[in-house]
Amino acid sequence: MKVIIPQDLNEITLGQMIELNRIDKLDLDQIERAKLIIKLLVKNVNDSNIDKIKVADLLVMYKKLCAMTNKQTKLIKKVCIQGKTYGFNPDLENISTGEFIDLDTYCKDLDKNLHLIMAVLYREITKEASGKYMIEKYDGEITARAELFKNEMPGAVAQSCVVFFYNLGSNYLTDMLQSLKEDSQIEKELNLVRNGGGTLSL
Repeated sequence: MKVIIPQDLNEITLGQMIELNRIDKLDLDQIERAKLIIKLLVKNVNDSNIDKIKVADLLVMYKKLCAMTNKQTKLIKKVCIQGKTYGFNPDLENISTGEFIDLDTYCKDLDKNLHLIMAVLYREITKEASGKYMIEKYDGEITARAELFKNEMPGAVAQSCVVFFYNLGSNYLTDMLQSLKEDSQIEKELNLVRNGGGTLSL
């Protein structure tokens, strides 16, 4: 049986990466884990023929796939999917309230919601010049884009994004969202005082 093993993360999808994360958390022995991962990532391997592969060959394929998924890459800022070019948000420090709320929600289960996080962070490029670009404004309508990314976005893009935040500090995104949340609370309190709320009358 001829099998084709993916050589890098560009050959697997974001959806397959999410499934890999799910498999990684299962309580399995090495052979069972290897079988699940190989069926997920290797073409022509399925339930009907996985048991025909020699254990030694199975483990060699498994180790190659593990090495591939552990490669670190620089942040991939742009990706073309079905004729449209999507860009990583070039101005993270000034994200909108909608982006903040959605990222805060989705980051509570990063593995499960990775496609949703990517759909918040990567949006269609509307203008590009001199190496810089602008992306469409955030409107919260990410379901269709998240499903598209799940099925079509190369795993390398998502991996580069995760590594980007990890290199900044493993808690960078969480810390940024917490800071924005605190700023938002301070703003609410200031508005309350401006509007006469929270003041004492003697």
